[in-house]
Amino acid sequence: MDKLPAHLEKILNVTERGDTFMSGQVVCECGCKTFGIRYFGEGYPPHCIGVNEYGGKYALIVKAVCCGCGKEHLLFDFAKHGYDGFINEDGVSVPDEELVDAAAGDERDFEVKMSIEFDDEEQFVEEIVNEPPEGMSFAPDDRMNIWSWVVIDLKCAKSGKELNGFVDSELA
Repeated sequence: MDKLPAHLEKILNVTERGDTFMSGQVVCECGCKTFGIRYFGEGYPPHCIGVNEYGGKYALIVKAVCCGCGKEHLLFDFAKHGYDGFINEDGVSVPDEELVDAAAGDERDFEVKMSIEFDDEEQFVEEIVNEPPEGMSFAPDDRMNIWSWVVIDLKCAKSGKELNGFVDSELA
């Protein structure tokens, strides 16, 4: 498995991978490893978020804004990357004005690690490609963009404080 999810190809520096998972550090195309985090989701202590209702459906979205060049990168959107949100159509994307800034005390700049899991290729082809939900169609390469689990860990750039499990969500 050499491919990455399309929206992460240029920013996820993979450090571990297997047939059904990958993890690594988010690094902007400019080389910066520090980001402001913008998100929509329901907060749970300490510093973790989960899906939240929006417009009669559910949403969870995380974007990283590079502290070096200011470029915004989508990390995860429940409506685009998860079985329940995308395949089962239970998710909805939210407009940017609904996103809030993540903070740990007075710290707002973070290093970001991501881990994602997805079905093995045979299972994905059998369940999704060969028998897609009504009105949808998929190719084997789509499995990299439809996840069964996502974990996003944050580390404060100044203090080094770790916010493990900022997002830790089963998506199927």
